[in-house]
Amino acid sequence: MLVKKGIDYITKGPCKLTVVKGRILIKGIEINEKEYKQINEESFSIVPKEESEIDTDCQILAEIPHLGWEELASQMSGGKVLLLGNTDSGKSYFSDIIHNMNKDSVIIDADVGQSRYLPTFISSTSGILEFFGDVSPSRNYRLHIELIGKILDNEKHSLTIIDTDGWIRGYKAFLHKLYMIYELDPDFIVSFDDKIVDYFPSNIRKKVIIVKKIPPFLERSRAKRISYRISKYKKYFEKASIITIEYEQVLGKKLAEGLFVGFDEPLQLFHEEPCSGYFIEELLGGLVGIVNEGKIAGAGIIKEINQDGVKILTPVNKVQGAILGNISLNEEFKERRIRFSKC
Repeated sequence: MLVKKGIDYITKGPCKLTVVKGRILIKGIEINEKEYKQINEESFSIVPKEESEIDTDCQILAEIPHLGWEELASQMSGGKVLLLGNTDSGKSYFSDIIHNMNKDSVIIDADVGQSRYLPTFISSTSGILEFFGDVSPSRNYRLHIELIGKILDNEKHSLTIIDTDGWIRGYKAFLHKLYMIYELDPDFIVSFDDKIVDYFPSNIRKKVIIVKKIPPFLERSRAKRISYRISKYKKYFEKASIITIEYEQVLGKKLAEGLFVGFDEPLQLFHEEPCSGYFIEELLGGLVGIVNEGKIAGAGIIKEINQDGVKILTPVNKVQGAILGNISLNEEFKERRIRFSKC
């Protein structure tokens, strides 16, 4: 198959590819003549650096004018890059291109809904984790920014790429992104959406680079995004085992059956009168952040609460505590919301 410079070939994988003649780029990685690649991506772009011939079983979905992402990525060799854009606009793919073209770089994945690591987590490609506890930053956008900042403070690479979520519509979404910019102070702001940029102050707009986004035919439906999260949960917990930890490490001090005190507030697992403090529903199946040696070490699921303590399903071997989130998972790993009600 002949591929021409100036055209991006949107391609479906996984598949195999050999460059018979010429040079191409895939995610910023150059593949030269006679090279063979097994590509495990669900979708990707073949970007010819010159007119080339390839032998492949990959399915070409579309041919579009060159987006210019590789040229832009090559200009970013140091500092902090913040990516903004709607869901499925191409932020994660573009962050991979920058990362692949810069050896001393790291990606901070702040998209808690479609996380590379596990939904509800913020993570970096160097292995640092923070547990946000929800699939949308809208639940507590100030905490979301704070956790990104914690990871950023611990990364010492010359180039840091911050891949954000697709929450950009509405006043709170605007405040979230504006506060994020002020708190993280990026050197580059790459936006796949020009509308949100129009409302930024002029000093911020000077840092913004508007790029073309991926064509809309690659957008994932809400059902596909949910399916993605379920598949991530299933894979993560497939080799997990049950551990038991003390009540105090999750819920606080036990006062009576189903009654605890944590952060100076009573916490009831069963609704009964008199009710004081907070009442929690859907706690069984609750997704928690596992803590070990003062750091987030992974995830767990609350499976049982009995006289021995709290039983948690987790692949993490060493557990010193757990942080309760806002999401609960049923046996099929479908999400439901933990409900905290003030008595």
